[in-house]
Amino acid sequence: MFRTFTTLQNTFASGILMSGVFFLLISLIGCGDVEKVNQVPPEELLAINAVLKQWREGYELEDVDTYIKAFWAEGFLYVSDMGTDGDKTDDLEFDDIRDERESAAHVFSQFQDIEIELSVPPEIELNKESNRAEVRNHYRIQGFVADGESLEGGYTGWFAEGDNLFIFEKRNNEWRIAEWHDEAFNDEEIRIANNL
Repeated sequence: MFRTFTTLQNTFASGILMSGVFFLLISLIGCGDVEKVNQVPPEELLAINAVLKQWREGYELEDVDTYIKAFWAEGFLYVSDMGTDGDKTDDLEFDDIRDERESAAHVFSQFQDIEIELSVPPEIELNKESNRAEVRNHYRIQGFVADGESLEGGYTGWFAEGDNLFIFEKRNNEWRIAEWHDEAFNDEEIRIANNL
């Protein structure tokens, strides 16, 4: 009886310790980028959030290779509504990863400091096969030009805000972004969202 009770105590203590370690791990990955979301298995949640962290950090650090590795090249799609929800005529669309690389390199060459804020936790819906996920979050991004320079109109920086819908795919046991749908806010939506 004593041995059984001690075994149960050790098992319980190990379970608490493992839960604590898991919680700590989740808290540390991306400084809170990960939390419990819709019954997504923890290993899938960690992997998806690691890709989001890579995506954000690659862009903020202006590291094209790190940024592009967050995406699958085959079947890649980027679509932005350019802040006009109902107007499809001005949508921007890339279906070649080289276009996304070129676009990112262009932005990185213009701005010396880029900061991205993402809502956490992201909303994640996993399909039954656990190989495709819809990942939604809200973003704010700003970039600043180098000292002594300015953009057209005399601006020294740029700000954008909106909602991301990432379609993640798991291929050969690895998660990456296959599609990115950027639902950008227009100026009025930004003012409303920020109580301006």
